[in-house]
Parts: sequence; C-alpha cells; structure tokens
Amino acid sequence: MPVQSNFHRIAINLIRYSVIWILACLFFGLVRAYGVESLPGYDRTLPFHWDIFIIQMLVLGVATGIPFGIANHILDSSRIKYKPYWELIVIKSMVQLMIAIFSMTVLIIITNQIGSAHIGFIQIFFSSTALLWILFSGFISFAIHFFQAMKSKTGERVLWNLLLGKYHRPRVESRIFMFLDMKNSTTHAETLGHIRFSSLIQDCIKDLTSAILQHQVEVYQYVGDEAVLTWKIHEGLENANCLNAYYTFCNSLNARRIYYEKKYGLMPFFKAGVHIGAVSVSEVGIIKREIAYHSDVLNTAARIQGMCNEFEAELLVSKELHKGLNHKNGFGFESIGGVALKGKLHPVDIYKVTKRS
Repeated sequence: MPVQSNFHRIAINLIRYSVIWILACLFFGLVRAYGVESLPGYDRTLPFHWDIFIIQMLVLGVATGIPFGIANHILDSSRIKYKPYWELIVIKSMVQLMIAIFSMTVLIIITNQIGSAHIGFIQIFFSSTALLWILFSGFISFAIHFFQAMKSKTGERVLWNLLLGKYHRPRVESRIFMFLDMKNSTTHAETLGHIRFSSLIQDCIKDLTSAILQHQVEVYQYVGDEAVLTWKIHEGLENANCLNAYYTFCNSLNARRIYYEKKYGLMPFFKAGVHIGAVSVSEVGIIKREIAYHSDVLNTAARIQGMCNEFEAELLVSKELHKGLNHKNGFGFESIGGVALKGKLHPVDIYKVTKRS
C-alpha cells in the first residue's frame, strides 16, 4: 500500500477518534459540573468559566482520542486482532485504562496552569471523579469497539446503510461485481481434509484484506472458497480499482508463498470474473438482516469467472466493463469474442486481462 494512502487513512481515523472523544468529554464534563460536586480542591464559590471548561474538555478529548486511535491502529495491524474476542476485550480494556490515566494526568497539568484550581495528582486519582472518568471512558471505548466489531462483520457501508434504512425499500443501482474463486479447490479440499482446507480459506481471506482496504472494495459475500466483491461504478473504475484489487490480492498471496507451501504444501491461486450493470438492492431478513443484490449481472459475472479455466485466464471481464475502463492504466486486454454462457440466451463478449509489468 502506498505510504501516503496509509498515512492518510491513519490521519483520518485519528481525527475521527479525537472528535468522538471530545464530544464524549463535553458530555462527561457537563454532567460532572452540574450533576454532582465539583472536583476536589475546586472552589465552588467561584463562577463557572465556560472558556476554561471548553479548553479542558478539548484537551481531555484530544489526549484520549489520539492515543486511542494510535493504540487501535497498532492492535488492528498486529496479529493480536486474530485472537478470540474475550482476549481482545481484556487487552483493549487494559490499554484503555492506561489511556484514561494518561489523559487525566494531562488534564490535571493543564488545569493547574490555566485555572484557579490546584489539584494534586494523588488527590485526583483517588477521587470519585477519577473513578467515574475511568468507568465512563471504558464505556465509550466498549461502544466504539462494539461498533467496529459490527463494522467488520458487515462492512462499514453496509452497516451504515442498515442503520439508516437506505435499502428498506428496493432501489436500483449501477454496480461492478467480481466473483473471486480458488482454482482447484476440490482437489485441495480432498488433499488437505476439511479442517486444513478451512484453515487455508481463512488465510487466503485474511490476505484479501489489503486489497479491500486499498481499492474501495465492498465485500458482498463469502461463499465457501469464493468471495463476491462489489463497487459503485465510479469507485470501481477509478484507478481501475476493480482490476487492481485482484492483482493486489495475488501479490499478497505471493508474498507469503513460503508460508503456504510450508503449511499446506501448495500455493493457492484465484481466478476472477468481473461484470458491470444495474442491480436491485434491498434489505432482507428479520432475524439476520443484510443487504442483498438481485440481477442477471451477478449471474453473468459468476459465469464469466467460470470460463477462466477454459481460456487459461486468471482474470476475465465483460465487454461492458472493458468499455468503461481507462486503457492507459497498465493492463492488456485480449478479446475472446462472444462466448455462450450457461443460462444466457445470447453470447457475451469477454476479454482476457493481463497485468503489464
């Protein structure tokens, strides 16, 4: 991933967490100022200074949000993220406790410098305010991590769409779909057995993460050894994301060739088919809700992917997608012509894609 892109994403997350924690701190400060007694050592007879209060809460929010964002990035970039949820909860709870103590210490220093109160460290650490802050920050941290867990389960855009009810009624969208399937999966499953084969699929999907983050991918479904990826039209065509995602994934797999050959005795390879067109989108289910796409576009994309073995191709795209791509993006296209696909009344023109070095 380009350094600038990675840095940009980290910076956005730090700003996002800082804003969330500033708002949380403003709420906490207002409750403490008007709901219970003031901080130890603070003269209650003095007038309430909104300017000092705002500065204090801004400092507390930033002093919590930035370390929280950095810690979150480090944990999500390490192998800790693959641990069971209960272990993650314990680890993140301990981290949040240290962050709460750090931010509280920063606030004490700032308060003693700009306010009329002179609060000692020992005095504040054993006060009711300190306990409430630790509990409150722990609750906010849990809420953020819970939202992140839901986001990783459904995908960020899908989660927001479900929360906002965007697809409560079916609507039509133009989208790009990629069907990504493991080559020789049946043979691999017979050779490895179902447990080791499932482990292989887990590892491959983990290596797909880099492509998802880099190329604005929305994951529609994981079905067996197959992944169905989708883009809005402009996002998929921009910088050829719908093609580059495939090659980024392949590069991620190749970077771990030694690992795969040592653990499984094979090197996994995936083939893909891509198509573009109009689909109907709707929210389905009551017990388990999800966003569903309905259209012949998905069937065609799946059939195109199914032709990869016949034409000895790693990546095939439809003529409709080929037309929308900028052909100066480092790819080669070889026309295969009209191909009769199962379930289609008329032949579909497809192209074989190669990546230029």
